[in-house]
Amino acid sequence: MPTLVGTKLDKYEIQSEVGHGGMAVVYRGIDTVLSREVAIKVLHPHMAGREESRARLRREAITVAKLRHENILEIYDYSGESEAESYLVTEFIHGMTLREWLDTRWRPRPALAALIIHRLCAALGHAHKSGIVHRDIKPENVMIRSDGCLKLMDFGIAQIIDHQKLTMTGQLLGSPAYMAPELINGKPIDSRTDLFAVGVMLYQLATGELPFSGRNPHEVLARIAEAEYTRPSIICSLVDDELEAIIDRALAREPEQRYQTADDVVRDLERYLDEVGVSATQEEVTAYFTDPDRYVDQLDKRICNALMTRAEGATKAGHSARAIRLLGRVLELERDQKQAKLMLSRLRTRERTVKRLMAGGAALLATAAVSGGAVLLYMTPPTEENFRPGDEGAGGGIVPSTAIRPEHKATSPSEPPREEPKAVVEPPTPRKSVGVRPAEATKATPKAAATTTPCAVKVVGMPVVLLQGGLHSLQIGKLKQPLRSEVVEFDLPGERALVHVAGPKYKGHVTVERGDCRPGTPIELPVKPLKAILDFTGNPQQTTVVCVSGPCPDTRPHLLDVERFPDIDLGVQLEAEIVIEVRAQGYASKTFKQRIGPGRNSFPIALTPL
Repeated sequence: MPTLVGTKLDKYEIQSEVGHGGMAVVYRGIDTVLSREVAIKVLHPHMAGREESRARLRREAITVAKLRHENILEIYDYSGESEAESYLVTEFIHGMTLREWLDTRWRPRPALAALIIHRLCAALGHAHKSGIVHRDIKPENVMIRSDGCLKLMDFGIAQIIDHQKLTMTGQLLGSPAYMAPELINGKPIDSRTDLFAVGVMLYQLATGELPFSGRNPHEVLARIAEAEYTRPSIICSLVDDELEAIIDRALAREPEQRYQTADDVVRDLERYLDEVGVSATQEEVTAYFTDPDRYVDQLDKRICNALMTRAEGATKAGHSARAIRLLGRVLELERDQKQAKLMLSRLRTRERTVKRLMAGGAALLATAAVSGGAVLLYMTPPTEENFRPGDEGAGGGIVPSTAIRPEHKATSPSEPPREEPKAVVEPPTPRKSVGVRPAEATKATPKAAATTTPCAVKVVGMPVVLLQGGLHSLQIGKLKQPLRSEVVEFDLPGERALVHVAGPKYKGHVTVERGDCRPGTPIELPVKPLKAILDFTGNPQQTTVVCVSGPCPDTRPHLLDVERFPDIDLGVQLEAEIVIEVRAQGYASKTFKQRIGPGRNSFPIALTPL
């Protein structure tokens, strides 16, 4: 499609191209009548040339233009069906997409993930009440305005290709990683389809990884169809049971088992955020995007304080299991929290006492059953629920909470007494505290004892100099350690665990199953370099940069005030030389040459005024 930069569409002057995708190109323009900056989304010719597509665009423009919500991109104008170019005009957002933010600035925090998804669900709820389904929820369709306000974009655009499941090249439309099973299987679509994509984003924001991944799109789609994904708490130990329950419900394979409305998600996220002392407001979101590093550091302290308060309350109420879980979450955020460690030590000592008493009670019950002593059967063995602080007092005596009378059968005097079989008495299982996870009918099964298996992985694809530098880390389930050698031996906890490498330049992961672990045969963990990110500094306003040579992502000009320079795929190279031409009004243009590598690269600009 030829560029429209420098031309005029009706009253709109096209000034620069700011983005493009499979359906449209987005330009920055000026409304010459109202003298305001606008974004103009122009459909590709193969979409705009169809009568049906134009009619659908008109219907969607009229419908979406009625939406008024602070987190939904506002539509200003529509080209009309008779124009040569088919386009929508919207407010112009100075900022970056959530996709770009995830790639460059994001530090996974469950509470922060819940906060952002809460705002997006509030916007979705407003649209769903008007009968509008987005159908293409993903980070690329969320803009972060310069003041920190989130804007959900492209409402209804996907409906232009409502019944077209394949493009002309035979590929599925949309982003496979965020597709709901019904989109893949060709089943009816409704607002719950959007909520599945919201669940994918919540998982991604909370852990830093996508729930469904594979070597190719078909493998991704197969995993989505089967609803196969690794528990988020295995990938990121900060994810707790409550948020995991919300994610599980949003990612249910059958729409009937998911959240039924966006408002339901909003309510559960508000309850979750309230427990960790965070208010679900736009002001919190704005505070994060204004100064993310400072906000995250303060957020960790706020959450620790809130969880400590709730742990103390649970301890006083006798809910030891809940208190232990809350304290575990505190120590995930702040490993050296002395008060949390002290409380946890005391609670575990009490827990061990409970287990000893439970074992003693069970033994007494077994003896009573054999000997026929009815008096001992009036005692109920203690559980974690009925055991209170102080119950393990002097002599280890326990006051039973409920008396249970044994049944007696009448026997004939002439009948000799029969020897009763020995009773097998098991200690009762403590009840699990109820979180926000939806109730499901499940069979009670005894918990298997935790076991570990010796295992090893071999990091493939990272230069030795980086391996030995200690800049990257290896996380095995919830355990994290510096990565300093190619082969790493470890004990695999349970049946499987996600093992992943993270750091400033390389990343990769592999799911290790117990059956994969063999002595002397490490499992390969392939890693790949991150894309190179250029952080321009010292540039004056209205600076435009163009890649002249090297691994250029493209050769078009990029106005740094309104867009980021695209990330650069270096392939397998550790370093590459790039040449950038820099222009700015009032300054002499200049060409800069610099070597860049994977991850972030500082790119200072020093221009000479004219």
